[in-house]
Amino acid sequence: MSMSELFYLYALKTETGQVFGREYFVVKPIGWAHYREPLEWNDMVKWCVENLGPSNADQIMSPNQRWYVASARFWFRDEADRTMFILRFS
Repeated sequence: MSMSELFYLYALKTETGQVFGREYFVVKPIGWAHYREPLEWNDMVKWCVENLGPSNADQIMSPNQRWYVASARFWFRDEADRTMFILRFS
C-alpha cells in the first residue's frame, strides 16, 4: 500500500467531567482525519458553533455554557449534544 492509499483514522473518546460543579459530557478526539479527507480541529469547532451556538470565547470555562473547548476536549452540557457531535464525526 502506498502512502497515498493510507487512510487516516481517529477516535472519539468519551468521558464525563465537571465544570463549576455541573456534570458535562466530554469528547476527546484522538488523531485527526477522516476516511475521505482530513478533518481539522477547526471543522469540529465550526460545527459546534453552527449547530449549538457560539461558546463564550472570552471565558471558556464560565458557568452554564452549552459547550466548551478546553484541554483538547469538547465539553457538552447536554448528552444529546454530545451524541449529535459523535454522530457527525464518526
